[in-house]
Amino acid sequence: MIDAGILALRDGLCVPVRGVRAGDAAALQRLVARSSDRSVELRFFGPLKNLSDGQARRFAEVDGRDRFALVALDPEDPEEVVGVVRYEREGDTDAAEYAALIEDRFQGRGLGIGLTRHLIEAARRNGIGRLYALVMRENKSMLHLLQSLDLPERKHWQDGAEHIEIDLRPSTAA
Repeated sequence: MIDAGILALRDGLCVPVRGVRAGDAAALQRLVARSSDRSVELRFFGPLKNLSDGQARRFAEVDGRDRFALVALDPEDPEEVVGVVRYEREGDTDAAEYAALIEDRFQGRGLGIGLTRHLIEAARRNGIGRLYALVMRENKSMLHLLQSLDLPERKHWQDGAEHIEIDLRPSTAA
């Protein structure tokens, strides 16, 4: 698995980052449990009391190519995941769905954008040309994060959410 190293947040806190591991399933469940109802609703598009064992295993068991995820660990307790970003390829295409969850106390500190930039590097190495996300319109933080990547994007309304597609391919403009 990938070891992305250390990510320095805007306030100077250094957070360990690495690829998700199958053994992280319980830590992902605890992340969801610690997150506010609002953060969980914005990520999962509705209330979720807890992440089931099956969901947690699915999120933690990735192949590193078509299903990929990075986790940020609590610098004071490296057994705890405080953020996760992931993508999952759509069939045989070069497109993948993107999702993220950052623990509330780490939001607004640069963790989400830092993790997402590392995820984009891995996606490009793995042949992903486009990431897309379904984002609730009231999720201003995620909309801002995706816009701040400064990558070509397309947006449209889909099923009550913004469908945002980010182009990861190098520009062919001369």
